Amino acid sequence: HGAMAEDVAGQLDPRPGRNIAYLHDELRVSRETGPSTWSLLVRNEATLTGTRDSFDLARSGGVEGTPAQSRQWLVDAQFRSYVGAGAAWRRAFQVAPGWDAWFGLQGLWLTQWREFALKGPAAYDAALRQWRFDVRYERNDTRLDLPFQDPYAGSGQALLTEGGLRWRLGDVAASVAWRDTGWVRWRGLPQQHLVLSTTTQAVDSDGFVIYKPLAQGGYHQETLHRKERGIVTTRLTWAMSPDTLWAASADHVAHFGYLPQLAVRHRVADASLSAAYDVHERRIGVGVAWQGLQLAFGTDRLGDEARSRAFRVAYVWGEP
Repeated sequence: HGAMAEDVAGQLDPRPGRNIAYLHDELRVSRETGPSTWSLLVRNEATLTGTRDSFDLARSGGVEGTPAQSRQWLVDAQFRSYVGAGAAWRRAFQVAPGWDAWFGLQGLWLTQWREFALKGPAAYDAALRQWRFDVRYERNDTRLDLPFQDPYAGSGQALLTEGGLRWRLGDVAASVAWRDTGWVRWRGLPQQHLVLSTTTQAVDSDGFVIYKPLAQGGYHQETLHRKERGIVTTRLTWAMSPDTLWAASADHVAHFGYLPQLAVRHRVADASLSAAYDVHERRIGVGVAWQGLQLAFGTDRLGDEARSRAFRVAYVWGEP
């Protein structure tokens, strides 16, 4: 899945342009009653996005030490994570011949919320051995320990929506869908807003910068309100035969862009075999479904060096 905020400098090997690291963990139990599906679920979500400069600076300042040459960076990074549990409802509709739609609601009781945003220029002058920063920093975090902190609500609430529309014509189908779009609220959540400006020549004996920032800003505790933009997915499928289905899809993630995937599914007797390739993650996945049991696994490389993994296990019981 990639590294999260605390370990980004040592774990990420950033690419040109914007980068993303994410974690999606979910445990769900569902029951279908006609066109509706009711679920109980537990979720652990985290997403980190940022420019290559953001992660290069983190590595230079915290892992590699002082650069040998003058450098400039434009920092623009966002991190958001939450843990919660709740219930979900989803209903399918037949809009017209060849057209299907669905809509759902998900209510979560949040036990953890963490987010930060970091944006601004930074530079190192090798001739003067001098660092310069002018960075704006925002943090809203249930782990934040403020001076003279007041008690705050022990949990937050999230109301998320999902939905989509699918069109079929013969062996071809196309769909557009969204998920996790909605609202988040947490009363009295600790929040921090700072502007970090510094010009410093101090480095330690190992060559790592010693930050001496002028921090302007402060702490406060207000009710946190967030509008979640969610993820939009477009998908195109082609049934090459009654047993073989090809698919191309892409998730659009806020602050990053598109995550494309190519996939194929083939039925053999009572089993269904599948394979997928996630383009940005460079992850190859395989799966099998047989008599209600579904297993899938994917990775970008074998062993401990893997930087992207996916695992899914499910069981469907009842009438087919």
